[in-house]
Amino acid sequence: MGKVFPQAGRPSLLLIVGLGLLAGCGEADTPDDATKAIRPPEIVRIETAQAVLDGAHIRTLDPGTMNDAEIGKAIGAGPRCEFRYTSSGRPVLAVGMAPDNSAQRGVLKLNGSLVVLEPASPELASADPASAGGGVGRVEGLALVAKPIRTTVSPAPEEKTEIRVGMQRREANMIFEVGQDLKVGYRGYLECVPEPPQH
Repeated sequence: MGKVFPQAGRPSLLLIVGLGLLAGCGEADTPDDATKAIRPPEIVRIETAQAVLDGAHIRTLDPGTMNDAEIGKAIGAGPRCEFRYTSSGRPVLAVGMAPDNSAQRGVLKLNGSLVVLEPASPELASADPASAGGGVGRVEGLALVAKPIRTTVSPAPEEKTEIRVGMQRREANMIFEVGQDLKVGYRGYLECVPEPPQH
């Protein structure tokens, strides 16, 4: 018997499978997103308190977490205190501290924008000689405003301050208010350092 050849114009099944395998060999094993350039996170804009509140659903508004670049943009370098919801979380409030341990400018992130706050009067901060070793003094409380926003932080009196060289941390309560429309409290951690982390 003679050999049977495929009809002209109709490729054999083996040829189709072979071409398919060869086509698959040319694909990269790396996922598409792994080959894209890594860009630094975009730093959000600084807005006035009123601009941030316009269009926001105030009853569900919570201070958002911030990264070091955002905090530095709003309050600059130098000693600062930060309030976090958890001991390992990112700050939701950051406050620059003066050499006499009084609060300077602060910053919150609300509705996707940064809001700069100024110290309320009278100031509720005092130094504690127990934090020797180049650290900041013990902060007894912070009060900051950017009308109609007001925030206060008070270390929990029943909790001890954890003191390391150049840093102190203590459980604290933060009250966040927006005029007469919202008043909410958070339990977290107040951490003060003589210099912000360098990245």
